[in-house]
Amino acid sequence: MSRLFKVRSAFSTGFTLVELMIAIAVLALITAIAIPAYQNYVDNSRIAECLNEMAAINLAEQEFFLANNRFFDGADAATLETNSTGFYTPSAAAVGPAPNCTYSVVLGANNYTLTITGANALATKGVIQTYVGQ
Repeated sequence: MSRLFKVRSAFSTGFTLVELMIAIAVLALITAIAIPAYQNYVDNSRIAECLNEMAAINLAEQEFFLANNRFFDGADAATLETNSTGFYTPSAAAVGPAPNCTYSVVLGANNYTLTITGANALATKGVIQTYVGQ
């Protein structure tokens, strides 16, 4: 009788199928919550990067205006760099192989409109922000 008892105890170690299924269900639930939250965090950091670039363009516009009594325009970061004649240098993220945003400046009579539009990973966001500077 004691030999039979030892054999059964050897088989009773480990997890049952029900325990494994519950563990997988809990893991799936946690993953279903965590992945969208992480994606939202990544998107927010990409948008913050675009807004930092917008601040740099705005500052360059103001400095350019003080020096030349006019604003500069451009349809992308490289054109903005050229037209600013050294006042604006885009970050590596703005002109890299897959920038998160595109930047355009359109001149008005006495102002400019700076528009940031999502690109690549942020393409579904559309226009992120528009700023009218004077």
